[in-house]
Amino acid sequence: MLNNSNRLLILLNVLAIILFCTGCCNRQARRPSGQKFTPDPSQTERRPAVQDASAGVAAVAELSERQLPEREKDRRTQELYKRLEFSFDMYQKENFDGALREVERVQMDINDDPYLEMQTWYLSAMIYHKSGKTSRRSRAMRKMLEVMETLQKDPRFRESFEEGMMSQQVIDMALSKGEGRYVD
Repeated sequence: MLNNSNRLLILLNVLAIILFCTGCCNRQARRPSGQKFTPDPSQTERRPAVQDASAGVAAVAELSERQLPEREKDRRTQELYKRLEFSFDMYQKENFDGALREVERVQMDINDDPYLEMQTWYLSAMIYHKSGKTSRRSRAMRKMLEVMETLQKDPRFRESFEEGMMSQQVIDMALSKGEGRYVD
């Protein structure tokens, strides 16, 4: 049996270990998952680039700075696609006024993405058709067709269309020569 002084000594040791463990008493509460971390600009400092750094490191830094606006543009485009999906959901729930407002907001924010513009004009034409506004529907369809024509003339989208057609031909050939192996 342990006597009282040994028990007291063990208890004090356990208490000391608990109190002096690093990080156990000064840890901040976690943020909810919806909040994003935004650094305080006064606490962060921008260090100047070192002159004698290797050329590879400088090239990587320059490339990452150039890619930052592209990533921002991609993020905005993805956000616009999500808003377009949201407006399509409103259209399916027969909330035509809300869907039309959201489509018009997306159209105002479109930044050089003809495919997204074509989809927004088509959705607005569908909304106008359901709400019985034939003149606006025909205007939206005309705009969609204009964007589609410019899209077909764009070499980037023309190349992707041709690649897609070649892939479709390969799939069709595999289905025809596969003797039923690839048929569901």
